[in-house]
Amino acid sequence: MRRDRRRSSPVERLRLLPDPRRRRGVRHPFAAVLLVAASAVVAGARSYAATGQWSANAPQHALARLGARVVGAMNVRVAPPAPTGR
Repeated sequence: MRRDRRRSSPVERLRLLPDPRRRRGVRHPFAAVLLVAASAVVAGARSYAATGQWSANAPQHALARLGARVVGAMNVRVAPPAPTGR
């Protein structure tokens, strides 16, 4: 089991974390929320508002790599809004 953890990617490890949110109203995967927030901080965001702005302006290819959910027939990626990250 120890070897499996070493071989797994950080994204796979994040997916194993228990989601502390209530099940009602959950629209975004927990790992995606964490990855979007972490990416915003690495990009320079220093507040919840800045994290929300970064996620709202993130390109589709970045949201796809971060695991953001797909909405609609056009397969548009939607980032979690700032309140979700709080």
